[in-house]
Amino acid sequence: MTGERILVVDDQVENVDFIIEHVLKPSKYVPLTACDGAEGLNKALRENPDLILLDVQMPKLTGVQVLEALEEQGRNVPVILMTLYGSEDLAVRAFRLGVKDYIIKPFEASEMLEAIERALSESRLRLERDDLLDRLLNANRQLEQRIKELNILYGIGKSVTSLLDLQKLFSHLVDAAVYISGAEEGWLMLVDQGTNELYVCAARGLEEKQARTLRLRVEDSLAGAVMRSGEPIVVGSGRHEVKTAYLVKSLMAVPIKIEQRSIGVLCVAFRASDRTFSSNALYLVSAIADYAAIAIDNARLYEATRKVVAAEVLNHTVVTISHYINNPLMTLMVGVDRLVQAAKDGKISDPTNQIDGLARLTEAKAKEIATVISILREIASPEFVTYVNNIQMLDIEAKVQERLQYIQKKYQE
Repeated sequence: MTGERILVVDDQVENVDFIIEHVLKPSKYVPLTACDGAEGLNKALRENPDLILLDVQMPKLTGVQVLEALEEQGRNVPVILMTLYGSEDLAVRAFRLGVKDYIIKPFEASEMLEAIERALSESRLRLERDDLLDRLLNANRQLEQRIKELNILYGIGKSVTSLLDLQKLFSHLVDAAVYISGAEEGWLMLVDQGTNELYVCAARGLEEKQARTLRLRVEDSLAGAVMRSGEPIVVGSGRHEVKTAYLVKSLMAVPIKIEQRSIGVLCVAFRASDRTFSSNALYLVSAIADYAAIAIDNARLYEATRKVVAAEVLNHTVVTISHYINNPLMTLMVGVDRLVQAAKDGKISDPTNQIDGLARLTEAKAKEIATVISILREIASPEFVTYVNNIQMLDIEAKVQERLQYIQKKYQE
């Protein structure tokens, strides 16, 4: 099944019928006909056939005149010239005008078919070459696009590991999602646990007021449905409501998940144009949503680590301070004990037992100070407080008062 269109230009009807019935139709070629040179030229220019079978002697325009007119128009159509015996010199002239072959009348059907195959073989090879070239160029364009996309994803990966400012990183991720999907606008939303609403953290293409006031309930919004299902949604070819009075023609919403739990949504949209999102765009935006999840998780781990480090620093500080307080207290207690012992041994006169009372008071206050320091060391210890996701609160005043009352009661007995 070749299907190539062949224009037969001849003023002899019987020649045209012979070629159509015995050459073209049996070989599955599509015939076009013209009965004189002028009609043949017009059809050649209008129909742009794959091959022309052109008679030399015709009314209105000769075959050579048709060839000259085609050359002036810049039409490079393969031509087989049909001529009578003895007109070979005319055929040579025609070759200078680009004729591929010539055949002498009368001819056999097999002769004409062989001439047609020879003439079309070059154009077939040219078409195949052009098709291969187009496919190669298209493959190169796709490869260049994939390289650009990979470079963008690589840049995002570096940003995730280097940027600690989540707001800047979110803006960078939304910009990348809009660019890589070809969208007109995009936004990243996280869930507010207090209100169970999605709010905009970063946006591109949205008006500032619109981005600031865009809040969607998880229970009754398209973005909320993505969060609940954990699966992306792509809608297009219509008008879709993101929020009251905010309509888009195409929308892609991808969940942002940490440990299989959705915490937000990354969206891109076409509001003005009728374009839709491809499966490749969905793949790329999903990859960016994964980067957003990694960034959020990293930020949380960083914050938890920062709190633990702060606790370690506080613990070290308290331990150091307690050391410098406890040593003088111990020295003070030793001095008081010696003073009491001296009074008992009669080395110091103490008829009213003032030294013994002062010693007990000093010991009680020293124990109170030591107790407060001990409590501070307990509180400052990272082992005592859980800092990740669940911070343990402690009523310090109550704990101190409880210890002090115990000490005061003991020394009042």
